[in-house]
Parts: sequence; structure tokens; C-alpha cells
Amino acid sequence: MALLLISAVWAKEPVVRQTPLGSSQRVNVAGSLPAQIVNLLQKADLSPNSLSVMVKEVPTRASFPPNVQEEAEISHLASLPRIPASLMKLVTTQAALDLLGPNYTWKTNVFITGPIKPSGVLEGDVILRGGLDPKLTVENATHVMQKLRSLGIQKIQGDVLIDKSLFDAPEKDPGKFDGEPLRPYNVFADALLINFNALLVSITPDPLSGVAHIDIEPRMDGLAYSKQVPLTHSNCLDYRQELKADFSQSLFIKFNGTFAKSCGMKIWPLAFSRPKEFTQRALAGIWQSLGGEIAGSFKLGVLPAKATLLWSENSQPLGDIVRDMNKFSNNVMAQHLFLSLSMGTPSGANEAASREIVQKWWREKISPTPLQIDQGSGLSRDDQLSAQGLVDLLSYAWQSPYMPELISSLPITGMDGTLKKSQSTALAHLKTGSLRDVNAIAGFVQGRQQKRYMLVAILNDPKAREGAAVLEGLIQWVANR
Repeated sequence: MALLLISAVWAKEPVVRQTPLGSSQRVNVAGSLPAQIVNLLQKADLSPNSLSVMVKEVPTRASFPPNVQEEAEISHLASLPRIPASLMKLVTTQAALDLLGPNYTWKTNVFITGPIKPSGVLEGDVILRGGLDPKLTVENATHVMQKLRSLGIQKIQGDVLIDKSLFDAPEKDPGKFDGEPLRPYNVFADALLINFNALLVSITPDPLSGVAHIDIEPRMDGLAYSKQVPLTHSNCLDYRQELKADFSQSLFIKFNGTFAKSCGMKIWPLAFSRPKEFTQRALAGIWQSLGGEIAGSFKLGVLPAKATLLWSENSQPLGDIVRDMNKFSNNVMAQHLFLSLSMGTPSGANEAASREIVQKWWREKISPTPLQIDQGSGLSRDDQLSAQGLVDLLSYAWQSPYMPELISSLPITGMDGTLKKSQSTALAHLKTGSLRDVNAIAGFVQGRQQKRYMLVAILNDPKAREGAAVLEGLIQWVANR
């Protein structure tokens, strides 16, 4: 459950670019929308020009380019490029399923440079070489450290070197996107990323003692924090605000506030303020908690020429990874999938090479409509994609041998993921997309006559957040077909 809390990311981003159809270009296009949808737009004070929609029955036969003669139930500004937000994860998902396969796994390799003595001393270094695993959890990292202990290692006489050379992460400011550097959705890709570089702050009320106990996982070497705050009997409003967290000291988190008993136990995910140190501090903390000793230190390094591979720790298969990624719209997992597409190229894993690979795949397999993709997650100002292009993608996915993997990765209305709170009674599998100025859905809806439809709707408007009822209305309209 704690991991899912990290994964549930709804980025709020001030999109600087104007929407593709600005106020000076407004045209009378409302006639292509159902009357009830026009009414919902009016209630939200949104122009029909801010919305692109396409609804089509799922295809019964394969065709490429997609058969443009097939009549759409709704086609409203469908060819207009829009900022799709996390709908771009659908592109990354299908490209990864096609090019890597649902059984693809990532490997974290464990090496040593010296013998393990009967006394329990490893006379050398341990090297952990990251393989871009998109979901290396605290439990997985603990398992690796436990396995070293199970080999009889009590003390490492050298260092633990963390090799992240598989992906040379460029210098980026985690707060540049929206001024929220401690939000987990702003974490960047990393060859050896543990727990999405996120701390899990758990707050547990203890009425008998009159305090709320605070704990932070993973155990970070050198990180200190307040262990408890006074408990109050007030209403549970914004518990984060009430805790009055002070992050001014990067290795000491102070909680100066209180916690309401009525809140119950809460888990607050936070990005670590020193992201480049997260992996080594987390592994050092885990090693210490297991009773392990080290003469040297946990630090970044490169695999030496003379090192022996002990074992490779495999990730979950890609088919499972995309389910977690899409259900909870996890941005850094999508970035890892995107980078993995170019892992075998001469230049190695990098965004530019992955963009070229996806663009080529898109032109040859999916659609002649334009695609502009940045880093695969949709958390970007530079992504551009039309509703028509997304319907072409869904049409291809429906006929793909990996259709079950893609559809099962999508949130279900009113049941799970980012659609758990949806009020719709429709049966639909839909990816959501949300940035400041963007609100969008794309996926499959079951109609009344046992027909299935593809639905894509993208709102680009400064008041896009007010358009939630519009999107719900479109889902219901399709479900009533």
C-alpha cells in the first residue's frame, strides 16, 4: 500500500504554452458534440474549442494506415495536436510491449572483488550495478543486502560501490517543473533507483500516550527526524500542513506541529532532498539494520575490470510493471521504460535515442498523425499528440497480441488506480492525464449493446480542472450507446 501511495501522481503544472487553438482562432465547432456535453462545458465555463474528442467502435479488422473512412461516433477537433499529459504513457506502454515484450526483465548485478573468509570478512569490495529496474523497492533492496549476509558476510573490508553508468543521468532541477522539488512525481530516472527515491513518512496516532509516532522508511544513513508530535482531538483537515514540517536542514526533518487523532494512520511520500545520495544512504541504512559492518563506505563508483559476478537480481516482468505504472500514473517508471528502449543502442540508454526509436515505431506501426514525445511519462511541456493519434494507437493495441497486458494496466472506473473515485457507473478501462491546464482520458468503454468503444478526450485550458464533469459525461454518453 505504501508503494502505491508513491505511485499515485497527479502532477500540477503551469503550462506556459497557449493551447493549440487560442482565443483568436475560435470557431463554432460545438455542433460536433452531443448536446449534454455542450451543456457540461457551458456549466464549467469551458469553450468547446478547448476540447478534442474522438469516439469509435473498436476495430474488427486490422489496417494501416488506420481506416479513416470508418465513421466515428464523435469527432471533435480530433486532428488538433494537444498536450496529452499522462496519456503519453499509453505510447510508452505499447512501444515497450512491442519492442521489448511483456516478459522483459531488468537486472541488478551483484559483484565482489575479493574472497569471503570463514571469519565472515569479505576482503574486497561489493559492487551493485544498476540495470534501470523501474520498481526496485525497499523490500527488494533489503533482499539483496540479506542475501549478502546469508553468504556469510558480516563485514565488508572494502567499499560498496554503486555503479549507475548504464544511464548517465543529466543534471536536472527537480523543482523546475512546478516548484515542488519534494514531490515524488518529480523524481528523475536513475540506473539504480530504490523506492522511486522517495521517503515514506508514517504517522501513527497513539491516544494512550497523547502523541503521534513518526517513522521514516527506508532507514537512511545519516538522516535524523522528530520521532513524535502532540496528538489533538481536532478534525482531520490537511495533516501535512498541521505537522509543520521543516526541511531547511537536508539531513534533519523537524516536525513542529501536531497531528489530529481523527486522521488515523497516514503515510506521506516525500522525495529526498539529496537525490544523488539516496541510493547509497538507503543501502547503508539497510546494511546497518541487518547488523552488517563495513570498513569503507557506500559510494558511487564504476565496476572494476577484475570483479566476480555473484548473482543477478531480476525485476518484475514488463507486463506487471506497466500495470503499476498506468494504474497509478507513475512518472519515473514510465521514464525507465522509455529509456530501456534504447539500452541496446551504440549510444546506450538515453532520451534522444529513445525518441528516435519511438518515432520510427509510431510511423511504421501506429499512425501517420504527428507525435511529439519528450521523455515518455507525459510530465512535459513539449509533448504533442492528437485525439486521432491516440485512437489510432488504441485501435492498434486492440488488435495486438499484447492487448490483455495493455488493457489490464488501465484504471477501471470507480474501482482502482487514478479512477477509484470516479462517480461513473460505466464499465471502462481508461488512462487519465492531468497537469495544470490539462485534463484527459483515453481507453475503452463498454456500451449497452455489448459493443466496445475507444474514447479519447483531451482538455487544454487554464480551467481544465473544472472539466472533470465533462469527461465523466463523455464516459457515460459512450456507455449508453
